[in-house]
Amino acid sequence: MSILQSVARNIAMLTASRFVTWIAAFAFTIAQARYLGPGHFGELSVALTFAALLAIVMDFGLGTQLSRMVAQRSPGNEQALAATIAIRAGLWVVAAPALLLVCVALGYSAELQLTVLLLAVSIFLVGISNTIASFLQGHEEFALPAFAAVAQGVTAAVIGGFILAARPEIAAVAYAFVAAGLVSLAVLSLSQRVRESLRHPRVDAQAAVRLLRAGVPLGVYAIATTVYFSVDMVMLQRLAASDNVGWYAAAYRPFGAATLFPSIVAGTVLYPVLSRLSLGSRDELGAVIEKSLTVLTLAGVGVALVFALFAERIVGILYPAQSYAEAAGALRLLAPGLLFIYVNWALATALLGLRLERRLIVMAVTVALLNPLMNLVAIPLFQERGAAFTTSLTELIVLIWLVRMMPRDLLRLSSVRVGAKAAAAAVLTAVVLAPLRDLPLVMTVPFAILLYAAAALAVRAVTARELAALGAVVLPLSRPARGGVR
Repeated sequence: MSILQSVARNIAMLTASRFVTWIAAFAFTIAQARYLGPGHFGELSVALTFAALLAIVMDFGLGTQLSRMVAQRSPGNEQALAATIAIRAGLWVVAAPALLLVCVALGYSAELQLTVLLLAVSIFLVGISNTIASFLQGHEEFALPAFAAVAQGVTAAVIGGFILAARPEIAAVAYAFVAAGLVSLAVLSLSQRVRESLRHPRVDAQAAVRLLRAGVPLGVYAIATTVYFSVDMVMLQRLAASDNVGWYAAAYRPFGAATLFPSIVAGTVLYPVLSRLSLGSRDELGAVIEKSLTVLTLAGVGVALVFALFAERIVGILYPAQSYAEAAGALRLLAPGLLFIYVNWALATALLGLRLERRLIVMAVTVALLNPLMNLVAIPLFQERGAAFTTSLTELIVLIWLVRMMPRDLLRLSSVRVGAKAAAAAVLTAVVLAPLRDLPLVMTVPFAILLYAAAALAVRAVTARELAALGAVVLPLSRPARGGVR
């Protein structure tokens, strides 16, 4: 089986699992919005933002480091799983109390503090699960992590829905996330490879310190990235009314869900492949990067187009229309950021696979300082719409910076042409669909996707031959192809 066949099959499997997870999260989000109302829904989103910051501190780039060590069979990779779990647990012990002190210093209510505490416990469980998943990812084993993700998402939705119906409080949602974390960890513990690796856990203190030091660049990059991606929610909570926070949270939920696809393609499936190929042929590595950029650019333009055209209808389906109508404006302003994020995932993953993360640190830290400054201007003037505009602008800055950092021999002109042609196809689609936007969403979205695909073929952003080749990769009709990248 060729590399692209293996990548495509793994993407298909993980996409299917994430789709089920997304459906569960979709239902859970609707329940949260309906039972809690905009004000408490915004408070929950603030708590989830703090939980995301804790998660990235606990990760500290160790998951990326572990996956790369295993993929490249680096020295010490056999003991790396146990060492990574120990380091992450230690980071959580230090970071979780500090996070709670910040919540007290900011004057948050007792219920919000309890919610953050419960979410911190769930982050600990999920952090250990993610360590195991990164270990399996390095071995390019995705079936069990995919099933664990589904179990986690469905558990959170089912338990959370029942608890919210009985007690509509933000802390009730946090209890559901704790239960979901336990289920995910239980599923991943079924792996024979993991059990063998942890059967006689031996953590060499010096090796653990070396592992932590090696992960510092990745950790700094991940923390800075999370800060500029999440700080707007915390700032909005301090600078605007609670309803504005709820409206932005309502827009941010589908926006965040739409970023799952590039995280699967680039962050999960392609990362170990690129790490392995970085030790070999540059031509083969360049071919994989080019194909990933093509796929993510076409997908990103399509998703951004749907969000921009149908923002009001999407919000109306997800949330009570009268309470959350203002979220549509923020969602439309977030739409361009989706395209930039899709491309940024591919470029950043390529740089990480090449062990060029030190180049990323300066960019991430600079943007993490610039984003709050822009929000300090935008939020008081435009509330949630200002935060949404700043998010898209930040991702555009990141895209420009990443393009400048990519090695010239790995960033081909064909990728730029694909982006320009995909944008032209999106404009054509928007013009044709403008009179039809008031039709039912179940009709207009599939029609928009088909029309965008036809326009992309018409402007030759992608050819029929390339589509047939992709189909042959995903669904081979005969015996697996031999050789490398096609």
